[in-house]
Order: sequence, then C-alpha cells, then structure tokens
Amino acid sequence: MRLRLRRLSLVAPLILGALPLTAQDAARTVVVVRHAEKGAEGTDPSLTPAGAGRAEALSRALEDVNVSALFATEYKRTQETVQALQKRLRLAPTVVPARAVDSLVARIQALPPGAAAVVASHSNLVHVIVQRLSGVSIPELTEADYDRMAVVTMTGPGQGTVVVLRYGAPSAAGPQAPMVKP
Repeated sequence: MRLRLRRLSLVAPLILGALPLTAQDAARTVVVVRHAEKGAEGTDPSLTPAGAGRAEALSRALEDVNVSALFATEYKRTQETVQALQKRLRLAPTVVPARAVDSLVARIQALPPGAAAVVASHSNLVHVIVQRLSGVSIPELTEADYDRMAVVTMTGPGQGTVVVLRYGAPSAAGPQAPMVKP
C-alpha cells in the first residue's frame, strides 16, 4: 500500500500537469484605453496630431498581441484611436454606445476562450468597464490622462486581474478632476 501511495505521489503531478487549466484556457484578455488626445472643436471632435501619434503608439504596443476584436464608442475620437489597429489587423471595430457598458461587457464575455480585445472608451468609463470585467477597482482617469492602458485578464464573469500600463508619450500635466460624461 505504501508503495502505491508513493507511486501515486510521483505520477499525480504528471497527470495533473497534462490536464488543461480550464480557468487559464477560458481567460480573455481585454485592453481598455481612453481615446487619444482630441481636438476642442464641437461635440464630436477628431484626434489631434498628438492623438493620432498616440493611436499609432497603441497599435505598436499591441503589435504582438493576437487581437481578435475591437470595440469603440459612437464618437469619432474612440474610433480614430483604434484606426491604426484596424488597418493593421484588417478588423472592423464594433461600435457600441458609450453609455451601454453592460452591453459591451456582455459582448466581451461572449468572446471565445483565449480571445484578446481592445476597447477604446472615455476617461469616466474606463474604470467602470475594468471593474465590470474583472471585479478590480482602478482610479477614474482625469481629463489629462491619455497614456494609460488597463490590461484585464478575465478568468470568469466579473473576475480577473488588471495591470495598468503606460504607452506612447507621457500625458501632459493638466487638471486632475474627473472629466464630464461623454
């Protein structure tokens, strides 16, 4: 009996190591960013030259990620933020209303296991999207924050981990109060 237990203790790690890790297999990676720098004109401005540069930096930063889905809100600035990725990947973004966070989260949760997505949204919504996808709270972005990307690894509905990184040129110093809703 003792010999059998010893053999089992030696073989068990090999057997368990060969089994698929369902949580890991089911993980989805979602990069959530605020739109890049926008112009001041009108209610639906385009990106500034600095914003266009940041959009290119986002595409370069995610160059080696196997992105299978792009999401952007109905505003030009979010769609232009993922435009370089769209061209590189030949992948059209899914346009979702900015305020339809629950619908966005449901669409992301419906992606196949192992999928990677990029979401371009707004400073007052990035933290909400991240929290609903992962259960992790991050601070709300300010009017001056353009260089943050939240990388969410979803391991289940409303569960996961988050890493906040910076990309592109550092954001210029500016007001530290949260911006108004889109």
